[in-house]
Amino acid sequence: MADLIAALHQSASDTRLIVYDREGNKLTGQRVPLSPSASPDGTLEYDPAEIWRHTGDAVGRALSELGRPASALAAVGIAAQRETTVVWNKHTAKPYAPAIAGPDRRSAGQMAALLRDGQSELIHKKTGLVPDALFSAGKLSWLLRHVDGLRADAEAGEALFGTMDSWLVWNLTGRHVTDVTSASRTMLLNLDTEDWDDELLALFGIPRAMLPQVAPSSTPDRFGTTAGSGPFGMEVPVTGVLGEHQAALFGQHCFLPGQARYGFEGSSALLVNTGTTRADTDSGLLGTIAYRLAGEPAVYALEGFVPYTGATVQWLVDGLGIIRGVGEIEAMSRRADDPEGLYFVPAFTGLALPRPERGARGAILGMDTHHNQNHVARATLQALAYQLRDLIEAMREGTGHAPTQLRVDGNGAWFDMCMQIHADVLGIQLRRPADVADTAALGAAHAAGLAVGVWADLAEVAGTRRENHRWSAQWMPEDRERGYAGWRSALERTAGWVEEATLPQGDWLATLTAAQWRADGSR
Repeated sequence: MADLIAALHQSASDTRLIVYDREGNKLTGQRVPLSPSASPDGTLEYDPAEIWRHTGDAVGRALSELGRPASALAAVGIAAQRETTVVWNKHTAKPYAPAIAGPDRRSAGQMAALLRDGQSELIHKKTGLVPDALFSAGKLSWLLRHVDGLRADAEAGEALFGTMDSWLVWNLTGRHVTDVTSASRTMLLNLDTEDWDDELLALFGIPRAMLPQVAPSSTPDRFGTTAGSGPFGMEVPVTGVLGEHQAALFGQHCFLPGQARYGFEGSSALLVNTGTTRADTDSGLLGTIAYRLAGEPAVYALEGFVPYTGATVQWLVDGLGIIRGVGEIEAMSRRADDPEGLYFVPAFTGLALPRPERGARGAILGMDTHHNQNHVARATLQALAYQLRDLIEAMREGTGHAPTQLRVDGNGAWFDMCMQIHADVLGIQLRRPADVADTAALGAAHAAGLAVGVWADLAEVAGTRRENHRWSAQWMPEDRERGYAGWRSALERTAGWVEEATLPQGDWLATLTAAQWRADGSR
């Protein structure tokens, strides 16, 4: 009986194929690096045909290494970067233009106009998002205005749109489908109806005929089966699809309200499961769908970003030059187990939640002659944790939802002292899985396996979890609050360094994401 699951993860930096068994063991994995095209004016593009070729390479290499035929696979799951926008002809499968990546900022002017026209409340109420160049609607609207012949073909039903998951599903199975989590990042999906919103389609000038069908994240029949002529060489059902951050939430087994996943990268994303009731907020947090299993109601999440986490540490290497590599920061921090009143606010492009201010800039405050580079290193790690606490406080105050525990992954999760500092600052337990690199792929595998009965239910999936380490807070509550009060005071002193009126509007999230991509070379 086929009981292995193939997980295809198409990220901003590579395409990888991983095969898991029903115990959640990784049997094989192959990755092919991706080379986007960037320019100084803020454009960032991919070649969709190249991504499809890389998919075939990754699948072929992984199956060859596995040493078993594709008939051993019970299903295929897909986790994909969320906002990247592709348009292609449904007869030839040829893209009309390069794929526009999430951090691309060419639609910032349109977003600024929406903000000026007071459309932010409408968009947030329907989609959980805010008008920003990061999301797919602006990118698709730009393509329809600037690519010759695209609008006519779109209105005739000849041109198709999709985020990266749809592009892969189309090429694998011939079906034009997306899942609810990927659709929720387009700024076109109504979270309440889980369908494309006609008012938003009219606002962005997008023909409904070019949009994919919206399916659950885990379903036995909506995404089709791989073609025998494709990279798998035979028909294998595609039964699980999620946007990569939601896939990581699922792979971290955050199935209960209050469970949260935090991914430590160049900038970092927090997703908190809020259950089957949508959590409305006016605090600027993003609402999204965490996942939906076939025949069950959607599970929602709140999402927020902490800008410049790993990128802040990298700045100590490239900008300040006080360490030779990011791995040295913990050793330096151990030589100064207390920053002694020093605070580092890495507001390189402004402050995020809970008090967004684009005009703020970074600062090192509280410096005295006895402070040295070790204190700066320690203050940097604490700054990463304080930024996350700001985000959690915004969630708690705006919605009543806040993490009860934090499941961490990503490159930064390997730094033990950094994780302990986070536990101390936040006052909640952190949990690191055995594999911090592929939680998104694992989530896609679980979603696919649930749909075909490899796992009976979420409880059985959760039973496969393996953890590497846990951290609990060691600070006394009064020390935690004293340190946080100092952080908030430091934040106030960084405000207003740049006049916000002079800054571009409508592309803040895209700017932060682009900064992450530039900082760590993988986004």
